[in-house]
Amino acid sequence: TPTGIRLVGASAAGLFYGVQTLRQILPAFLEHDAVRPRPVLVPLVRITDSPRFAWRGAMLDVARHFFAPEDVKRYIDLMALHKMNRLHLHLSDDQGFRIEIKSWPNLTAIGARTEVGGTVGGFYTQEQYKDLVAYAQDRFIDVVPEIDMPGHTNAALASYGELNCDGVAPPLYTDIKVGFSSLCVTSERTYAFIEDVVREIAALTPGAYFHIGGDEVKTLAEADYTRFVNRAQEIVGRHGKRMIGWDEIASAGLHPTSIVQHWR
Repeated sequence: TPTGIRLVGASAAGLFYGVQTLRQILPAFLEHDAVRPRPVLVPLVRITDSPRFAWRGAMLDVARHFFAPEDVKRYIDLMALHKMNRLHLHLSDDQGFRIEIKSWPNLTAIGARTEVGGTVGGFYTQEQYKDLVAYAQDRFIDVVPEIDMPGHTNAALASYGELNCDGVAPPLYTDIKVGFSSLCVTSERTYAFIEDVVREIAALTPGAYFHIGGDEVKTLAEADYTRFVNRAQEIVGRHGKRMIGWDEIASAGLHPTSIVQHWR
């Protein structure tokens, strides 16, 4: 109105999104401290808004190319400006394992060294990851961690030979071809590994979701793949999370709470 601006929301998140709407109708230069040359006029307007979708997600692949925490925070800031509320953080792939797992330290000591193209990779300590999760929560964004399995796992296999059926650790990988790697799904050691990884990450992630990937597994028979997904689902559930996977997981016996994301 001519005398002021009033924001009304049904929740704290609603008020936060109201602030983002106000930012969007102001001149872009106001986002930069150094260029605020004059008073700014705000149009007289009434806006009534609500989200069309409950899940408004963006994905950041830090596995193939590592991004430092400050870069991830910048990404979160841009998500918040556009009223997005789910950050799908792709934390592992063939080219790198990007989060500290204290019970399996070689995942980052070895598996985080590289990225696509052969340049130096990196990883987040658990404290850095917790800080990113809290930063996102302050902007009403839930972090959805993805640990790819049973394929897209060369970084993990290179870190621990025992996760391979032949017990031999392959070399680190910096190309972009997919489908060649898989955890040894007939080994109980594999499921102990998954239990530890899910447990540690779930304890750091207050959101409801855990993404297991599950895509582009070209080295397993369908029955072996299905049994693996079913066991992974049970592990995720034991640690209080809802399992998400790419559309290939739909062939398994999914719980009603599990989520299938279509990528093809």
